[in-house]
Amino acid sequence: MLALGVTGCAHQGQITTGTPPPGATAAPASGAATTTFGNGTALAYECNQLLDSVSLGALDASLKPDAVVTPTSGSSAEEAVAIRGTACSWSDANSTTTLVVTAAKPDAVTLDTLKTAAQSGTPATQFGTLVTAYTRGTELQLFTTGGYWATADSPLLADPAKLLTIGQILLEELPVG
Repeated sequence: MLALGVTGCAHQGQITTGTPPPGATAAPASGAATTTFGNGTALAYECNQLLDSVSLGALDASLKPDAVVTPTSGSSAEEAVAIRGTACSWSDANSTTTLVVTAAKPDAVTLDTLKTAAQSGTPATQFGTLVTAYTRGTELQLFTTGGYWATADSPLLADPAKLLTIGQILLEELPVG
């Protein structure tokens, strides 16, 4: 488990594990998240559990946590929050670089719908046999055999090494099987 110190979380429902470190917040997304898929099991991940400051620094040291996450309409972040998951974001005030990370445990129908949609992307086989992964544009989608769905979306993921790093970090936090 990683000990992390980052913010920028959108989490539907009350967060039940951990407390953000001083200066960090876990804020609900602005506006009403909508979904056309279904539901999921509430997750109690803090953003600092999904990506720690050391890992973040290795990806891009200029990224800083966003105080509030407002998921883009139609995005994986919006869907994750709508199905009771977590969405976190970091950005660089001096550039257009952003990183949005999500984690959710959708119900079976929603998970199947998400997997089917993700299959229009390119399979990413570097994460092992207990994970199904796809990339599309700047987004990575991970599906574990335990029914978890995690995503990362950033221009940083155009770099295969960073794509592998963020995928591995997320998989360390989610139950795989």
